[in-house]
Amino acid sequence: MTSGGTAEVFGRDSELAQLRELAGEVVAGRGNVLWLEGEPGIGKTALLRALLAESERLGCAVHHAAADQLSQRFPLRVLLDCLAVHPKSDDPEVLAIHERLRLASDDRVPAIAERLISLVEELCAASSVVLAVDDVQWADESSLLVWHRLSRLTEHLPLLLVAAIRPSGSRAELGVVRGEDRAAVRISVPPLGEAATAALAAHLTGAAEVGPALLETLGRAAGNPRYVREVVLALARENHLDADGTRAELSLEITDGALPRSLAEAIAARLGFVGSDTIGLLRMAALLSPTFSVTDLRTVSERPVVAMVGCVEEALNAGLLVESGSRLTFQHGLVRQALHETTPTALRLALHHQAARALASSGAPVERTGEQLLASISVDDAEIDDWGLDWLVDNSRMLAHRAPDCAEALLASAIPLLSTHDPRREPLRTARVLAMVQLGRPEQARELSERALADTHDPSCAELSWYLAWSLAVLGLDDLATEVVEKALRTPGFDRPWLARMHAVLGQVMLSRGHFEAAGAAVERALAEARPARDGFALGLALHVRGAAMARRCDLAEAVICYEQAGAALGDAPENTDLRLTVLGNRMVLLFGLGQTAEAEGALHEMLAIAERSATPARLATVRLSAANHYYTIGRWEDATAELDAATELADRLDEPGRRWLHGLSALLAGHRDDRPTLLRSLQDAGCEQNPATRSAAEFLLLAGAMRAEAESDPRRAVRLLEEALTEGKRFGTRYLWLPSLVRLAIETGETEIASRANDACAEDAAVGAVPNIVAASQHCRGLLERDPTALRAAIELYSKTSQPPRYARALEDMAVVLAERGESAQARTAYGRAVKIYRDLGATWDLRRADARMRPHGVRHARGRRHRATNGWESLTPTERQIAHLVAAGLPNPDIAAALFSSRRTVEVHVSHILAKLGVRSRVEIAVEATRHDGEERRSGSRSA
Repeated sequence: MTSGGTAEVFGRDSELAQLRELAGEVVAGRGNVLWLEGEPGIGKTALLRALLAESERLGCAVHHAAADQLSQRFPLRVLLDCLAVHPKSDDPEVLAIHERLRLASDDRVPAIAERLISLVEELCAASSVVLAVDDVQWADESSLLVWHRLSRLTEHLPLLLVAAIRPSGSRAELGVVRGEDRAAVRISVPPLGEAATAALAAHLTGAAEVGPALLETLGRAAGNPRYVREVVLALARENHLDADGTRAELSLEITDGALPRSLAEAIAARLGFVGSDTIGLLRMAALLSPTFSVTDLRTVSERPVVAMVGCVEEALNAGLLVESGSRLTFQHGLVRQALHETTPTALRLALHHQAARALASSGAPVERTGEQLLASISVDDAEIDDWGLDWLVDNSRMLAHRAPDCAEALLASAIPLLSTHDPRREPLRTARVLAMVQLGRPEQARELSERALADTHDPSCAELSWYLAWSLAVLGLDDLATEVVEKALRTPGFDRPWLARMHAVLGQVMLSRGHFEAAGAAVERALAEARPARDGFALGLALHVRGAAMARRCDLAEAVICYEQAGAALGDAPENTDLRLTVLGNRMVLLFGLGQTAEAEGALHEMLAIAERSATPARLATVRLSAANHYYTIGRWEDATAELDAATELADRLDEPGRRWLHGLSALLAGHRDDRPTLLRSLQDAGCEQNPATRSAAEFLLLAGAMRAEAESDPRRAVRLLEEALTEGKRFGTRYLWLPSLVRLAIETGETEIASRANDACAEDAAVGAVPNIVAASQHCRGLLERDPTALRAAIELYSKTSQPPRYARALEDMAVVLAERGESAQARTAYGRAVKIYRDLGATWDLRRADARMRPHGVRHARGRRHRATNGWESLTPTERQIAHLVAAGLPNPDIAAALFSSRRTVEVHVSHILAKLGVRSRVEIAVEATRHDGEERRSGSRSA
């Protein structure tokens, strides 16, 4: 019995091995009870068939049946079907039981139950027996009670009882049977992984492999084999697949992620295992965002919470909905789409409009109402009505801050409906420019603001002038931005707040051009206008520019003060969120640079909390990258990976430097872990074949590219890459990150002149401002160049004080090499051992290999034989994941776990999803059970050891 031998079973090697073992045990005379649990379509029936086939092959007597929704009406129906009790049987005992069924006595059911148990005992006397029931959640109560009695017989009979069940808690007697059956084996069937999903799809299409677009589409099936099969067959049926013997791929992109009609109908038709009331409520839930609150569902469905309880519980038990913190979400996006798309179009649009008005009346956040209003005009000929236009006038600015994508789409549809004389037109045009600003689309913001300024007499022209200046500054058109600002400042009638903002943006432009005195003068004018106007944004922006100027001059302590003042001025106003996050991010970086790690951690935690609550998608992606960057630096690589995973979901919202940052950090982490496929893919995604020396946010790409070259035994190519960055990049703001690597590589390749230049560059940077991180890098470079353990010890001490384990370990490794060269073997071994421990804790496999290669000529090696980490089960969890699992068991929700770990809510969500996958469980409750069980085992083990 193998995964390859059963066409319907893919990616179930672990489960099949367990089933094979159980079949072998019953043949050997040892009985057992198996509960095979999983959501509809997950593959329980396929595994059950595989077990029955293996049992028959081994010589067992196999009896099986499937319960259905009618089974509960007839006592003992399931067991009678399982044991083939019918009038045509050749077995006299079976015929006697059937005859007893025809009697109308009161003791008929108990008597037949006893005869059935006796029949099973007789069967077991003749051979090993396997009794299996599929969909046991629909079994009648009498059959379940007999099943429980039979489970006790497995202790001394060659009897294997197998029950396949959906995860439903609605049957009390079923819970009792499972709960009392403590010795039972439970296999919870998890979703298929990506590889198994691809294998199943390839089998269905007759191809050797599937293409990336098809695999991405199949991802919406969330690993459910039934839905994977439905997707593939529907795509093939509607000619959306190109498949030959080699590869299967989508022949065209499915527009806006829409499902083929036949697929939506097929999936909707398969939901009959829940009640009609539940289906109706799920159709209303499908109108909402993929993740929604019970409050929103109550509002749009216009049902009281009490009336929804049963339906929500049924949907949760059936695996259609799952909990996501305090909210709910569809476990399978396909189910949500199917319910949404099979609702008639006219009805769906009307329901969305009704939901928008209901949410607006209930005081729901504007983005919830906006989403519903946008969905109500999702068909080409649908238009926003007067209620919607009036709502936009009142809420479009807030919507632009909270959900700029939604605002832009609604405003683009609404503005053409209004005449040039309609008073609603101008505020909506201005709000649309604001949405473009929030989306980080300066080209469109410039175009719209110039067009609006050309034909408006509205006072909001001051605001439009500000947006135009902003967009020109972002586009690097400093001269044009200066002209706009100076023209605006000469225009009479400008309100003081807008004058303050204009002066502030002028200071920003002057600073970017290196005109420090002009920038300072503009900032002072901005502050003078902003303070009496009580404009928090203008004041915060001016202080932000002043802080940036101080940082450029390497007066980091004063810059931190400016950023603190800027944050206080901005406050909690939603419209200031983007700038506030920028200020916090800059402050965090400077605090860490000054060695104030705890303060930097606090700033990061505050930044993540704000971003997850109210940031635009583009800004949220940038914040996640900042968090990943910080976690990488301080050695919390699991958290860095989780933040990168979350940032990748928003990659389309990042600008070009942001994407370089994302791919560069992903590549660097993969390189450290010796994950060559991810390293190469990340470098390719970043398009880094050409030298990124003069590009912003390219430091990690440089390091990853150099690491790749060194791993490919071409250190001279690594030196060329970094040396070109040193030559062409002029003053890289964070070049201290890679200068020690350049010194090391240049020395190893005999290019001492390059090593000397790199050392001088780092010393030059360290002399300006005496920033601890840069001073540490400078000492590191000097120690390498001069082979001086004293300088390296100074670097090691600074790296330790500033909480940088990766750089700390690298300096220890370099010192071990220098000490070994000097013949100081004992000290070299000590330094090397400390470096190896850090690398192991980090999972830095490549660093271990490199260090080992460097120390081997000196006769120094690290201890081998570390056990490889398991890929599933409790042992596969990382230390962070185990910590989170125990916090889940303590009843903490994700936000509280994030606060306890100084992490982000999304990072915790990613960790929880990894825990669920590794443990093969479905819910936080099951995580808690596993954590509690292992905690008890560890305590017992500790007691025995003591």
